[in-house]
Amino acid sequence: MVGVGSSRAIEEKMAEWLSYPAEFGVQPTFVHFKRTYKATLITYGDAEIHLVEYAMPDGTKGRGFAFANGSLTWSFIGPEINAIKDDDLFEAYCGWTWLFPSLQQGTVQTEFTSSGEEERYLAEKQLEGLSDLEVEERYKIGDSELIGFRAMRGSVPIRGAGNRDGEVVLVSSDPRFNLPSIYFLLGQQVIESVQ
Repeated sequence: MVGVGSSRAIEEKMAEWLSYPAEFGVQPTFVHFKRTYKATLITYGDAEIHLVEYAMPDGTKGRGFAFANGSLTWSFIGPEINAIKDDDLFEAYCGWTWLFPSLQQGTVQTEFTSSGEEERYLAEKQLEGLSDLEVEERYKIGDSELIGFRAMRGSVPIRGAGNRDGEVVLVSSDPRFNLPSIYFLLGQQVIESVQ
């Protein structure tokens, strides 16, 4: 359990981050520490990750995460995102924390010639009855290709990410639909355990 002094320090660090010019550039009107996740993550090992909620002077509300050591702070904003459960948003954050640095370092590619996996995966989706398939994002991680897509399942919009070995598919009524599905797919793989 995080003590009062510790939760105050976490709130102050998040307020500082939100005030950066690259973020909102102004102090939030409200920051509240919600909880600390103790997790074991691929690449990072054992980590404590703090979750806070906040409001900005313009009325924007969101939730943000930060590693206990202050690295990899990020927030998710908007009414659609605010409807995502904390634990699901934590999963998305963990996927993002693996993907973002990997993209910056160039170990994950977004521009590449597919080995044929994309075509086979999309053909499989069409056989499952999906229509209006649109590729939103493509990632090459080592020899693996992951495809993010939007489509229709009957009259229901869906969004997904994966390949023929595994995927995450979300319907439009699920609040997670409003974030890239790749975050949830990778989050499931990055999180080894969580308390």
